[in-house]
Amino acid sequence: MNSAFHRFVDNIVQQTDAPLDEKEDLYEELLVHLELSYAALLREGYSEQEAECKAMASFGDEKQIGSQIQQAMFPYRKQMLLALVIASLLFSFAVYISQLVVEGDALITWLLLSVSVSVCLLVFSLQPISFLNRRAWINSLLLIHLFIYLLGAGFASSVDAAIAAPLTFLAWGILLLTIALVYRTTIFDYRTRKQKLKKQVMIIHALNITWGIFITSATLFFLWAFLAFSTGEFNPRILLFLLPLLIWIIAYIVQIILLSKEKKKSAYMVALLPFIVVLALVFWWFGGII
Repeated sequence: MNSAFHRFVDNIVQQTDAPLDEKEDLYEELLVHLELSYAALLREGYSEQEAECKAMASFGDEKQIGSQIQQAMFPYRKQMLLALVIASLLFSFAVYISQLVVEGDALITWLLLSVSVSVCLLVFSLQPISFLNRRAWINSLLLIHLFIYLLGAGFASSVDAAIAAPLTFLAWGILLLTIALVYRTTIFDYRTRKQKLKKQVMIIHALNITWGIFITSATLFFLWAFLAFSTGEFNPRILLFLLPLLIWIIAYIVQIILLSKEKKKSAYMVALLPFIVVLALVFWWFGGII
């Protein structure tokens, strides 16, 4: 087997962000095309070295080919990520400068966090990193980005100036685009042909992402409310607000494991658990039955 062809094809495949089974199929397909081209050139009278070089040259630059395949497999995702990054950076600096000018003080920690997360998303949008689990990293960054800019929306609305309204509007646009990207990368971009119960996996992911956003937002709100009206002393009851988030994470993992074993009814039953816990805590918070 031609080692130069293997290196050439590997460089192309590593530019893509496909699931492992699709990468393997793509690798085999590209290698077959190269070898067929190589054999045809040999029949035309070229030497082995000339045929090898011409076969690879006829394909073009491996990085450019990989980028084109990536774009074909995940249309508009790169553009969506770039739009999110640009809007986020503009918003971060606009909020920071507005706070500094209007209030004479600004949160440098929030600015550094928001810019750091946006820059990390920019890196992932421009260049696939083969040795990292791209799906996990992008989703983790998007979720962190979501909650950082949820805080940013609060900062924007609190600016005592006319710019508060357009900044708040931009913040909610950023949040909606972030949520759309979370759904896309989790549910649509990484489906594989070998995956079992595809419809159920999509439903479970959709349910859990929705619940995760709701539960985390509610947890942050109740923590803020509890701390705002507390006396400053540590109260063990504050840990109860973290319980739904912990249960949601564990339940999500259990559901995916159950679906991998084709136990879809059990997975749906587990999916109800965070909902029941949230209802129980709501009743407890408002002095209900608990």
